[in-house]
Amino acid sequence: MSPSSGTTRPPYAGLAAQLTTLRKEAGLSQRALASAAAVSRGTVQNAESGTCAPSSAVLDALLDACGAPDHARRDAHEFRNRGRTAARGRRLHAPSAKLIYGRGALAAVLADAYEQAGAPSPSAFTRPAMGLTPIPRTTLYNIVNRRRLPASREQLETFLAVCGVRRSDRAHIHSAWLQARNSPRPKPPTYGALQRRR
Repeated sequence: MSPSSGTTRPPYAGLAAQLTTLRKEAGLSQRALASAAAVSRGTVQNAESGTCAPSSAVLDALLDACGAPDHARRDAHEFRNRGRTAARGRRLHAPSAKLIYGRGALAAVLADAYEQAGAPSPSAFTRPAMGLTPIPRTTLYNIVNRRRLPASREQLETFLAVCGVRRSDRAHIHSAWLQARNSPRPKPPTYGALQRRR
């Protein structure tokens, strides 16, 4: 089952079908899977019904308990991310990373990367993996709402890593970020300038 097969099913239907198939292939009942993954049976039922997506950590526990191979794990996380994006209804229209032409386009690309990643938990950014720089919640909020860009190259790299942006796109995004950082921001008009326009 591939995550690219698009239909008008509920957002988490693909993930639900895959989890059900993996559980049955492992020869587990819902109760046995819940016990092996250290989650409640209701969590397994919700995940298999497609009503909601489990958290990334719970999904990993379910996949571990089923003995899922690597390709099935990638597909499951892709199904989850696409489902979260569809459920949030916030698909943005951003240019390709190769076609970023200014601060606004860069902000749109970053916000779109966040949505395409399934809107990862803020803790994935504030407490990232070893070697990545934490991003404060306020900064994260401003990035995903297109109000500000990451404050440093390290924050940008953390954001791109957590969102799973391809390495080939990262170089273009880094270049656009450097251009945006080095170009002066337009200043808002002053009160006096507004009065002269009248």
